[in-house]
Amino acid sequence: MKNLFFIAITTLLIFSACKSKGGGAVSDTSCNSCEDALIRNYGDPALDGCGWIVEASSTIYMPKNLLPEFYVDNLKVRIKYEVLERVNCGLLKDAHLSIFIEEIYKK
Repeated sequence: MKNLFFIAITTLLIFSACKSKGGGAVSDTSCNSCEDALIRNYGDPALDGCGWIVEASSTIYMPKNLLPEFYVDNLKVRIKYEVLERVNCGLLKDAHLSIFIEEIYKK
């Protein structure tokens, strides 16, 4: 019972950490440190793809907490994130940097 409670609380914290605004454009004043980015699908990880990635400032990042509502190939977004460690992509070891998304807005 304690494990189930712990898992539920942890899941709630993870999903609440990523703020999102679903509709419309966002003004630059609402997120001063956000930058333009593109959500891309780099193939099924089960078939040695990278899954959903974020391309920002000509760099490919592997998001740790991208919400399913943003699983749209070539989706333009504004994003604020924290860069983490390097992660594997398919068979490539340490292929890309991972990120934790702090804020994300559809454009």
